[in-house]
Amino acid sequence: MTVTLADVARVVGVHSSTVSRVLSRPDLVNPSTRRLVEDAIDRLGYVPNLAARQLVSGRTSTLGMLVPDITNPFFASIVRAAQGRAQEFGLQLLLGDTAHLVEQDLSLARALAPNVDGLIVCSPVAPASRLVATAGKPLVFVNRQANRVAGVLVNQEQIVRLAVDHLRALGHRRIGAMSGPSSYWSSGRRMREVGRSVPEVIPFPPTAPTFEGGRGLIGAVIESEVTAVVCFNDVAAMGLIAGARGHGLQVPRDLSIVGSDDVSVAAMSNPALTTVAAPLEQLGIAAVELLIDALAGAEPSVLTLDVELVERESTGPVPVGAASRSRRRR
Repeated sequence: MTVTLADVARVVGVHSSTVSRVLSRPDLVNPSTRRLVEDAIDRLGYVPNLAARQLVSGRTSTLGMLVPDITNPFFASIVRAAQGRAQEFGLQLLLGDTAHLVEQDLSLARALAPNVDGLIVCSPVAPASRLVATAGKPLVFVNRQANRVAGVLVNQEQIVRLAVDHLRALGHRRIGAMSGPSSYWSSGRRMREVGRSVPEVIPFPPTAPTFEGGRGLIGAVIESEVTAVVCFNDVAAMGLIAGARGHGLQVPRDLSIVGSDDVSVAAMSNPALTTVAAPLEQLGIAAVELLIDALAGAEPSVLTLDVELVERESTGPVPVGAASRSRRRR
């Protein structure tokens, strides 16, 4: 026999609305009454009728999440952490891959919106105003800052400073910086930091944040005569390592390379990748928590997370003779 909400109420001696409130807004129920109701729910084996609750509340108990490339370990790590945190709140997560395309950002937001309570959008490339209007639901941005939209960010300026300071300490003076897609907020922030604080760093044109993108940049790197490169992400850094090897260069003997993110495969690279580690799990968890806050009516807030350098084997001292060449250029 199916146990109903009324059965639980009758056993505890309260009104059915009190049981419903324990399930939906436990903070509004007296703690002693709440414990009695929760004990009865466990003892009787009551399972809430989620479909009925959704009809009454207008909530789906589901969150949407858009990522630009699910094959990138950076986004996969964020998704896993977000899904775990959502489940702790009794929520499900629907996922869409936007392929770095503006129209995919918008079409997937439009498709998911009727089926979710709110959306987490990672590295969106569509204008914030269009995303807000298209979704019509609370939004949280990951690695994008926009007015009146909650967000969780990685400190992009800190990524540049930590990587460049590390390379300078190794003697490098001719350092290149790989830019990500021009549509990425994070790429723009890094390149502004390069121009403002480390203008001697040589910026490369926007590059796809993929293995092939990194590998394809090796020609420009060789032509620039830099001795070290700060890459946009770890995947592109591993591609650049492969490109260097294909041109007979050894990393780090001939070229030092720093990644960004510290995804799971960074330590498995050959050589193991020096990188600036982002708190990927925290990004996913914070995004879910900010969205839950937004659904509860909280004002949009932005959280910025710090990063740290992880030194491995892809960086080393400036190549012999490179320092004197650098001095002659100046």
